[in-house]
Amino acid sequence: MLCSLLAYAPPLRLRVLGPRRVPRSGPVLVVCTHVAFIDAVPVAVACAPRRVWTMGKAPLFRNPLLGPVLARLGGFPVRRDHPDVWAIRTGRDILARGGCLVVFPEGGVTRSGLLGPGYAGAGYLSLRPGVRVIPAAIWGTQLMRGPVRIRFGPEIDMDDLRAGPRPGRNRRAAERIMAHLAPLVPGVGGPAQPPPTGRPVPRGQGPPAG
Repeated sequence: MLCSLLAYAPPLRLRVLGPRRVPRSGPVLVVCTHVAFIDAVPVAVACAPRRVWTMGKAPLFRNPLLGPVLARLGGFPVRRDHPDVWAIRTGRDILARGGCLVVFPEGGVTRSGLLGPGYAGAGYLSLRPGVRVIPAAIWGTQLMRGPVRIRFGPEIDMDDLRAGPRPGRNRRAAERIMAHLAPLVPGVGGPAQPPPTGRPVPRGQGPPAG
């Protein structure tokens, strides 16, 4: 209830554009663009009625205002200064139990809306058995004034990568995720752009490489 009030009340005034594509049951990975530290709150509300868990960078959980809200959202921290095996295993286990997990594959905020390459850890999670991968783009939270817009895209098919050769497939999955996110950004008010290529610029150490 508190999170819904924060998302729908001024200054955010959440608007979910297009159909709500988040499946009502089964393991779901929502992969979203990231333009502000508070993005996890409106994204979690937009996924309703699904109960979500959210992976976020560790410093956010030390924030006295945002930390408790993230905890209520089922948030758990991921450290970027070294390969965080615990966080990846936690995300994997949530999906294995049939949960809905929200991740931000860029690994950090890009306020301009110009996407960076995705981390291979997001690719790894997207390839877990039976997981449905739903892309989403968000805009407006970086401005701290509404309306904040979120658009969900069509489900990303990962079956060919799951069945393909293992070497490099986490990286290929991350690239596919970003290729599906880029077309969603203009629909929420961000800049048109080609999908990002290459590996992420290191912010410490990212999730495990593909």
